[in-house]
Amino acid sequence: MKKLIFLLLFFISFFSLQADSSDIGILASLNSWVEKRLSGEEFGIISLFLLFLGGLLASFLPCTYPLYPITAGIIKKRSTGNSKWVHPLTYYIGLSFMYMLFGLIAAFTGGAFNQIVRLPVTNLVIAFLIFLLGLSSVELIMIPVFGGNVQSKSKGLYGTFILGMGAGLLSSPCVGPIVVTILLQITTANAGEITTNVLLISSFKMLFFGLGLGIPFLLIGAFGLSLPKSGKWMKYIQFTLGGLVLYFAYVFFEKGMLGLGYTEKQTFYFGCGLSILFLSSYYLQNPEHFVYQKIKMAIVLTSFAVGVVILLNVGLGGSIASKTNSGSVTEEVAKIEVDGNLTWNRSREQAYKLAKSQNKKIFIDFYADWCTNCKDFQKLTQSKSKLNKALSKVVLYKVYDTDKEFDEYAMDKRFPELKTGLPFFVILDPEENLIFKTNDYLKTKEMIKAIKE
Repeated sequence: MKKLIFLLLFFISFFSLQADSSDIGILASLNSWVEKRLSGEEFGIISLFLLFLGGLLASFLPCTYPLYPITAGIIKKRSTGNSKWVHPLTYYIGLSFMYMLFGLIAAFTGGAFNQIVRLPVTNLVIAFLIFLLGLSSVELIMIPVFGGNVQSKSKGLYGTFILGMGAGLLSSPCVGPIVVTILLQITTANAGEITTNVLLISSFKMLFFGLGLGIPFLLIGAFGLSLPKSGKWMKYIQFTLGGLVLYFAYVFFEKGMLGLGYTEKQTFYFGCGLSILFLSSYYLQNPEHFVYQKIKMAIVLTSFAVGVVILLNVGLGGSIASKTNSGSVTEEVAKIEVDGNLTWNRSREQAYKLAKSQNKKIFIDFYADWCTNCKDFQKLTQSKSKLNKALSKVVLYKVYDTDKEFDEYAMDKRFPELKTGLPFFVILDPEENLIFKTNDYLKTKEMIKAIKE
């Protein structure tokens, strides 16, 4: 039975990976479902249940799957042998506690945490952590904190709790749009007023979302403890899942690099270069050394090389990054910015004048170079034909976070979401009346509908 459950999870994860192109649609639908049920300011058993259910549904998104085999491996190694539920429960509580902290941070900062998780550097750090976890999941490297060599049960549980919090942190970018929806309801509904009541509501909302999200981690952690150790089939699954983890490490790496201004091709070449450097560092070492030692040294040497590149880039005044962006038009001088077949106005006066003269709606994209979700939306405008067609029928206006107009919009009482983070999208009629707004770049269907109405 346990083999069947594990194989079923394995099959679902790969089926979902094959359906990766529809993942955006799944995430958008789930996000809309959560938002509709949190649109009011009511707080009670029903809203908590819906948050729990939303978290549970979010746990089935393909991008959470790399953490499942990691969870099973961590819990297995940290098991004390007393009860198979002790460590999984502690891990589960740690993961949920991390989401409760997200709610508290949102209440204190007005959602500034949302901006942090979208920074390219954040995505690159997460990519590196997932890469290490991927190597650990196939037993190519020994990470001390994942081991079970603890002196006492209490210390073991404490470490498991911390690792659970880490799983919550690593899963947050995956379910980011949904989390942002919840945090927006928390921050915008209270107009920035921090009270004890706001803090309690914020923390409890995110806690119940985390409790729902952590259910598969709890079950896999508990039942994964007694999975058979022998058999070639287990090794095949272990290495296949390890490859899946490494694949998602590259996904976060690519998102971070695109956020820094590199193209997909440049990112791919950079990734290939790092892989070659890593493998070369491994095979050039003494073959008599243990695998763990060689992998560890390869990671150190590759990290050193990356550090040198970063220092050279900074020392040269960011010349590397500027070269990748040399083809784009600077917002200081240009009045338009061309992306594929779409032309974005960079002047507010020009955009509003065109809208009135042509009797067209205005689509405003509040954008930042550091915002990875902003970059993702930019890609969607070209890859989704229906969205592209709809946008071609309105006046497009892009506002960078460095533009003086950005601060003016942020002071507008109609747009409190701008204080929470980017991206942010607004649709106005020719008379500048608000028709639609959202922080969710996945709400392409709603955007299209608002444009057509």
